[in-house]
Amino acid sequence: MKYYLPARVPGYLQRLHIQYSRDGKNSLRDLIAASRSSVIEETDSSSWDGGTYGHDVQLFIPIEVLSKINISEQGTVAESICEDLNKLGQSTPNEFFRAVRLEVNHENDPDLQRANPVLSGPAPGPTYDPDSLPIWKPGMVRLFISHRDIYKSQANELAHALEQYGISSFVAHDTIEPMTQWQAEIRKGLETMEIMLAFVTDDFHESVWTNQEIGFALARNIPIISLKLQQSDPKGFIGDQQALKGSLDDSAASFQSIYDLLAERLGNRERLQSGLISAFVEAQSFSEAIKRFDRMAEVVNRLSEDEVKRIIDGFAANNQLYNCDYLCNSKNKRLCNFLERTTSESFSIEGTRIIATPF
Repeated sequence: MKYYLPARVPGYLQRLHIQYSRDGKNSLRDLIAASRSSVIEETDSSSWDGGTYGHDVQLFIPIEVLSKINISEQGTVAESICEDLNKLGQSTPNEFFRAVRLEVNHENDPDLQRANPVLSGPAPGPTYDPDSLPIWKPGMVRLFISHRDIYKSQANELAHALEQYGISSFVAHDTIEPMTQWQAEIRKGLETMEIMLAFVTDDFHESVWTNQEIGFALARNIPIISLKLQQSDPKGFIGDQQALKGSLDDSAASFQSIYDLLAERLGNRERLQSGLISAFVEAQSFSEAIKRFDRMAEVVNRLSEDEVKRIIDGFAANNQLYNCDYLCNSKNKRLCNFLERTTSESFSIEGTRIIATPF
């Protein structure tokens, strides 16, 4: 018998990846992105309505990605994905998805060899957990800055300014740790970036490397922002979009315009919010804590339970936060007021602890 749903699974999973990204369901998004999938046909059947048939979807996932899900929650996650797949496949008569199976992608598993990557890229290769790579700051939005080597100091100035907004920038070669193979590290950056910034100088398109980096981003359907810093306009496939104008004398001055456009191109304000929280809890000085808190408080209107927990845990672990009078002063209560405004709970601070109580 010919079935229709199995052939549609790759497209459905790509659709879920986009939806999870838009909804800020980052763990589900990353799980789908790292997966290889296969379908086991007719794992269930009945004679109802002339014959109804169920199929199982196997998702093979790198252990470093799958291990982010608590073992006790793995079944719930699989059921949630299965439910969403059935929503997408409801127009196909007499077929349904019976179950989703989450498996570790062990290289010796014969079923894995028959599975296909959910997201196609420029070339097959390993899937990396971005938070495990030293080239990125965990939790922040991952921005790859494509630039000519001669301008890496200006690119780094911009990267430092963007970090205050929760943007972690890859700037080869300064981002790469000593003794690592720089081509391999650049490839990891390209495979795990969420958005690219083209640092367009007059000689930008003369480089084989920058042209390949742009091609890599296009192949992965990664949003690209062009920052025009001299006379030449972006060329080729990135030439049809209006470029932001900046200055090599003060590249960091463009950070506000870049951040606003990044929010638009990324299409995921929840992801940017997550980056702001990461930047705040990792502040390395009182002045950084104040600036990063003010930026976060300015744009964040609602916090999830997980986001509140990240702030509470980060506060307890960072003496630049719990010793910061600007945040913790009992008169102004800036941090507590922010948490109360964005949740339905009341908050107080006792030493290194933020204590939440329902209203």
